[in-house]
Amino acid sequence: MVVAIERGLEGFKDKLEQRGYQVVYEDEYPYPVDAYIYINHPNWIEINEDTRPELTSSIEKRSNHKHHGVLIINAQNKSIDEIEQILNNRVYSPLF
Repeated sequence: MVVAIERGLEGFKDKLEQRGYQVVYEDEYPYPVDAYIYINHPNWIEINEDTRPELTSSIEKRSNHKHHGVLIINAQNKSIDEIEQILNNRVYSPLF
């Protein structure tokens, strides 16, 4: 799983790498990613098309991948364990 991360979240980057994730800075990695982690990002709708980061799922390159799309995670008030749980389950919380 390729996880892009916003600058300023180095603590999350280091801890996720220690747990075996491939973590890259979103402004340095021009390839598809499976998840994007940020804090307090402006409203995605209001961002100009030219400045919005291109977030394309890695599944486009892997036809047997079971997930679709990029998982976008707001890291505010979340622990590393919560972030990892979201990455593994591809949801913020259980439905039931």
